[in-house]
Amino acid sequence: MGVKILIRSLPPKGVAGPAHYDLLKRLVDELCASQLAGRLDAWSVTCQLMKQGQGLVGAVGGPTANAVSGGLKDMWAVSFRDAPEMVFLLQRPEHKVLECEAAMMRLLEKKLEYAKQMTVRFEGHTYSKGDFVIRLCTATQAIHSTQTLLGHCLELEYLPVSSMASSEGMLSEFVDLLRQVLAVVDGRQGPGSGGGGGTGSASLQLEVVKPPYDKYGLVNTPYGRAHSAVAYTDLVMMMLSTSTAAAQQQQQQQQQQAQQPQQQIPPSTQQLPIAK
Repeated sequence: MGVKILIRSLPPKGVAGPAHYDLLKRLVDELCASQLAGRLDAWSVTCQLMKQGQGLVGAVGGPTANAVSGGLKDMWAVSFRDAPEMVFLLQRPEHKVLECEAAMMRLLEKKLEYAKQMTVRFEGHTYSKGDFVIRLCTATQAIHSTQTLLGHCLELEYLPVSSMASSEGMLSEFVDLLRQVLAVVDGRQGPGSGGGGGTGSASLQLEVVKPPYDKYGLVNTPYGRAHSAVAYTDLVMMMLSTSTAAAQQQQQQQQQQAQQPQQQIPPSTQQLPIAK
């Protein structure tokens, strides 16, 4: 496995839609030499929020604020399609990550009374460009039977090395290239959607996710799936926060519009003829 970074796409108003995915797809098609075929084409990462006891999902669909103080612990379970026999368990407040067999999930549910409260699934397709692999994906949140689009992201992998320090320069240069190409591709859409300089485009920004690997003790270890699990849970929390903020802003705007008095037509100042 090479070194991977996650690149989050940021729409101007925080609300992702089909147009933003289409723009990222054109970016990848413009830049990449080929799309990998066969089993490596489709891929997915699943992040499940596990809650112990009778805890409820928080306001953002994530961990409740008082879960730890009340003796209950939230846990993220991260699994990868290319390694179905494994699962990574994360406790974010304590910065702990544990690699274990997938059968551990049943033990958590049956013996420790953990229950799945929410699932965020990343899925998409894989492309190649020289020593790099790009995965374009869509993130969807599922709570019970309700599904919500959280956004889109790119997973960028540099294959030759597994050292994060050695790959930092090459990955940074490729991210700059992605932003430059995105500005060009976005500019072709017509007037008013031109490039946005070094950070992306006028309609979409690219932000590199920077997980706290140092707090998990993963800085000096070869990059592996534990790193990816930490990165994806960080990305999930960022997306949930953005989604909640956008929903609250939309609700406030609707409330303000509802409170505005309806415009009244002023009475006519023209004198009516006096009946004789």
